[in-house]
Amino acid sequence: MMNKKAAIGLSINTLVVVIISLVVLAGGITLLYKFIGGAEEIKGELDAKTKTELERLLVDQGKPVALPLHVAYVNRGEQHVFGIGILNIGGVGDKFNIEVGLSKVLDETESQVSVSGTDTWLLFNTKSIKILEGEHVSESILVNVPKTAPNGQYIFSVKIFSDSKQYGNTQKFYVNVK
Repeated sequence: MMNKKAAIGLSINTLVVVIISLVVLAGGITLLYKFIGGAEEIKGELDAKTKTELERLLVDQGKPVALPLHVAYVNRGEQHVFGIGILNIGGVGDKFNIEVGLSKVLDETESQVSVSGTDTWLLFNTKSIKILEGEHVSESILVNVPKTAPNGQYIFSVKIFSDSKQYGNTQKFYVNVK
């Protein structure tokens, strides 16, 4: 009699473990799809307000390079997307490149400090961008602040090049890490 009860108990326990494993597997797959979907959104979607402001600066005012909404307050471990617009006003060709680099870092007392490794914070299109004369393009610059970043204001410079010559003015954006 005891062997039959033990065999049934073992079968039920095995069935419970299999069901729990399937639930955990399904939860893991769901999380994986959420992360992948989130990464696609982060990839560089500009919000509607930024797109509208870029459109206004490039088309209405005729600026060759525009970087609206250039100040962001970002917590450690979070990210922010800046939008830069380029308008080809002609006479410079149709191939453009974006170059982004750290200008300086100010600590909480507004003293300049040196910080290394900020080049890994940035994600932007490093390939040549083709813009025909009279057309404009909006590009994204993703700033991903690591959890180990010190507090302060990080000032980045953005330059646009056409045929190795700078196009438009150098633009700056500010990331205030808290």
